[in-house]
Order: sequence, then structure tokens, then C-alpha cells
Amino acid sequence: MSQILFLLSTWLHALATVVMIGHYLLLALLYLPVLSKENGGGAILSAISKRSRVWIYAALGVFAVTGTHLIFVDSNYLGIGNFGNLWSMLMLVKHLLIMAMITLGFWYNAVLRVGPMMSSNNGADQAITRFGLYSKLMAGCGVLVLLLTAIAQVK
Repeated sequence: MSQILFLLSTWLHALATVVMIGHYLLLALLYLPVLSKENGGGAILSAISKRSRVWIYAALGVFAVTGTHLIFVDSNYLGIGNFGNLWSMLMLVKHLLIMAMITLGFWYNAVLRVGPMMSSNNGADQAITRFGLYSKLMAGCGVLVLLLTAIAQVK
């Protein structure tokens, strides 16, 4: 039973990773460069931002549940606040990056409200520029999270 739970946690964690980091990579590398130049692209980007929110929140929920399980079953885990091996230090940096991503998401979406601003008549260009920076920062952090995860898997 514990192997099945480990398998499900690993699979769901990877799936949530694909959803979240894949979303920001595609935004930064494909959608923004094309849509920011199109007439009405701001409204499309705003709709993508709004529609993706539920998927991002779901991915964060899956991360919280599966990540907690995966940490506790990993033999490298030394306990809360014990960073006595490379794996635990990498996980600390990884989780600090994830907290930075959550903070960026809150700042750009709840405080600056770049999503709704992209479809407005006033300041849409500035909002698209801000959204582009946000997407690039999120994609960059996501790639670093994946790199730290890969390094931590090397034994």
C-alpha cells in the first residue's frame, strides 16, 4: 500500500509541476511574444490569465499534499529544520523559490492586477509588459525548481 501511495504522490506531484511550470514556460516563450503584438492580444492574455488561475491553485494544492507526503517518506529527510545533508539544503532552496513564486503571483495578480488591466482601454500596454516580466520570472523560477529537484535526485 505504501508503494502505491508513493507512486500516486510522485505522479500527481509531477503532473502538477507540468501544469504550473509548463503554463509559465509556454506563456513566456510562446503566447506573450505573439499575443503582445496582436490587436486584442491583451484581452486574450487576460482571459488566459483568468482561466489558468483555477489550474494553478489546484496545482498548488496538489503540491502541498503530495510534497508533504514525499518529504516524509524520503530517506534523505532529517527532520524539520535539520539541513545536515545536500538534499535537505537543496529542498530548502527549492521551497524558498516556490515561496518566491507564490509571492510573485500574489503581487502581480492581487496587488498590481495585471490580468484585468491587460483587457482595459487604459494602461493595457504597461500591463502586458508587467505580465511579460511576471511570466518570465515565474518560468525562470520554475526552471530553477526543476533543476534543484533533478540535482537532489542524484545519489
